Amino acid sequence: MPDLAKNPQVELAELIQRYAPADGLNQVMPGVDCIKFSAPDPLTRRYWHASLGIVAQGMKDVGLGEALYRFGDAHYIATPVDLPVTSQIHQASAVEPYLCLRLDFDAQIVSELAAQMQLGQPSPSGHAIFVNQASDRLLEAGVRLLRLLERPQDIPILSPLVIREIFYYLLQGPDGAAILQLVRAGGNLHAIYAALYNLRSRLDQDLDVDWLAHHAQMSRSAFFRHFRTVTTMSPVQYQKRLRLLEARRLMLEEGENAESSAFRVGYRSASQFSREYSRLFGNAPWRDTRDLQVQP
Repeated sequence: MPDLAKNPQVELAELIQRYAPADGLNQVMPGVDCIKFSAPDPLTRRYWHASLGIVAQGMKDVGLGEALYRFGDAHYIATPVDLPVTSQIHQASAVEPYLCLRLDFDAQIVSELAAQMQLGQPSPSGHAIFVNQASDRLLEAGVRLLRLLERPQDIPILSPLVIREIFYYLLQGPDGAAILQLVRAGGNLHAIYAALYNLRSRLDQDLDVDWLAHHAQMSRSAFFRHFRTVTTMSPVQYQKRLRLLEARRLMLEEGENAESSAFRVGYRSASQFSREYSRLFGNAPWRDTRDLQVQP
């Protein structure tokens, strides 16, 4: 029988270590990953997918614009929307690797739970990244989710229930009301959430801020203001960074060359793409992807 007196953070770290045989993301069930890194990594620009991460060991920084978020042992990081960020693991070793349980952020579950909960007024920060101490109940639910891997036949039935419980404890925490503002229909922040989805799903199309503001039922100036509150950047900057990050992925993972990846994400000029890529990543596209491909 499991040791019920064991520290849930320690037990979560042991389970992540067990089910993460290799460094990086190790998918253990649909929408759930065990993340392990055995060494610090350099500051990297990346596409951060909407997710909930529960850190069992190690320390990491995530930057959104000028805002820097540091989180480590027994902290969570919740991002209800996809964001272009910088990130760096700066506390990890072979003996004590960085260990994190990652779940896809499920806005539908959050909205359904919120309909049955009494949540207070949100904090005024407004940004789409939330970092805080994880409660013991949140950690324990993470442990129970990974313990289902010992009984694979239980996963299809029980994992949705435990994942729902994890998001319930997230909403019970200090960021619950603010997270809800982003995902529940009816408010300005949810209108920005919908606009972000539109931008992500139409990367290859020209940006039409007036169309986005109209669908958000805001004036152009109000839309810009709320968009910057959530993402710390303008719609043009957000789209440009997502385009460049997606083009980088296409070159690295799908073998596209710079010109074809540029056109796939909406650039009309290969030279403009090369200039903006070099400005963001500090290297020309072909040289940057070549250097990344030879890294361990």
